[in-house]
Amino acid sequence: MVMITDLPFDLEKKILALVPKESRPQWQTTCKRWRTLRQDLLSKKHLAQTGREFILLLNSSVFSTTINLQGVHNNVDPVMEFGCKLGSLQDSNDLQIHDIFYCKGLVLCTMVGKQMLVVCNPSNRETRYVEPRTSHGCFEYALGYKGSKSSCVNSYKILRYCRYFDKQLMRTVSEFELYDFMSDSWRVLDVDEHDWEISARGVSVKGNTYWVAKKNEDQFILSFDFTRERFGFLPLPYESAGPEDSMNDEYDDTAVLSVVRDEQLSVLHQYLHLDLFEMKIWVSNMIGTKKVSWGEFLVVDVVLLNVVSFVVDEEHKVAVCCSTGKDDPSDDSEEECTSVSIIGKNIQSLVYDEGAIDGSWPHLMNYVPSPVQILRKSTRKSKRKRSTRRLVKYIN
Repeated sequence: MVMITDLPFDLEKKILALVPKESRPQWQTTCKRWRTLRQDLLSKKHLAQTGREFILLLNSSVFSTTINLQGVHNNVDPVMEFGCKLGSLQDSNDLQIHDIFYCKGLVLCTMVGKQMLVVCNPSNRETRYVEPRTSHGCFEYALGYKGSKSSCVNSYKILRYCRYFDKQLMRTVSEFELYDFMSDSWRVLDVDEHDWEISARGVSVKGNTYWVAKKNEDQFILSFDFTRERFGFLPLPYESAGPEDSMNDEYDDTAVLSVVRDEQLSVLHQYLHLDLFEMKIWVSNMIGTKKVSWGEFLVVDVVLLNVVSFVVDEEHKVAVCCSTGKDDPSDDSEEECTSVSIIGKNIQSLVYDEGAIDGSWPHLMNYVPSPVQILRKSTRKSKRKRSTRRLVKYIN
């Protein structure tokens, strides 16, 4: 006799997708897991019909969201809707998420106040815990894969970049480590001495990671090739501010990276002067860890300070920008807010603006589902036992 737990996950989804919505009272009490999966399928269907899907890290939780941009150039206000919340594991309390990193359908989560990493696939509800080898220092994490085998979890790796002050050496040192999904282990990565610092969140394009970095106030793009396990340097599509400008309180020079269709890199750059607020966005025509060429996507004058993440919509020629800050930065009593705005030619529309938890840092990104399985191979018996610990409860 075939048990419910013996059915392949994809087959369960196909069966439940065929269940009429009107029959919900009859089946929702049959199996709690089926009810949760069915609610997820209905939510995804609704999101697919109403707009473009994103993942948003907001106040230490991750949400699925959509923004309907139809008619945005015809004075139709865009609408942002929240879908399911990626919040709980079945065997633990709600996770407080510090930051997320997206790579080809997988999401790497770092936790608030915890060293443990969580890699999850929202599409098939699987999760995998990864424990760092060391716990000291400030760190950056990135998820990538070698070659073009993004459909196989054994090709994935996690890069850990750690900076801390060594009391014995009496100086700041950097360490680089790689976690291999196949061997389930960390190893130290030998990197030549460097004098650059990462200044903006990284993004993944075709399995490799890219950051905005600085060296002596000069900005550039730092890349990491997960196949060759080597860093590289690429030029930004603009000239960064010189030392004389960086010392000027009336001038700010910021850059943020994003991904287009999982294939191209995008850069948002702001020249923030006393009398000029110019935002420029470029999208790469071609991108590799050694070479890049750029095409201009959007140039607008807009007062939008502290953009921390963004995505571009090529169809509507707009950018969805996520920013954080205060209306009056000098007012210590004023609440920190997170806002999401639609920016385009003659368009500046606010679709979200709410208070933020102290210390939280929002993050908006594109999301494309992937079937890749991230649980380790094991015997049938251990698989069945661990099935109760699979990721995700989606909470409406």
